[in-house]
Amino acid sequence: MSLSENDKRVLRLIKVGAENSITGSEISLTTKLTERTVRDIIKRLVVKHNIPIVGVRCGVFSGYFIPANKGELLDGAKAFLQPSTGGEQAPSGVDE
Repeated sequence: MSLSENDKRVLRLIKVGAENSITGSEISLTTKLTERTVRDIIKRLVVKHNIPIVGVRCGVFSGYFIPANKGELLDGAKAFLQPSTGGEQAPSGVDE
């Protein structure tokens, strides 16, 4: 299955490495898509297309990114598994 134009637009903004993280709000502003649509697209990229995008909500580098190494992948997995403090949890994907 190929990526839609909006999928490609969102994916282009998500960079490799936690230091290059981007928030859902920033993606929304850049693409002119709603934050809900951005979350849905990221979830689809992770689940249907097996792209390992992680979302971290706290810390120095909060936002979405593609892990550059195992440490970043584990940090993203930990963030995904922690109980949510309200609102929807950011998607995290790992192609095992």
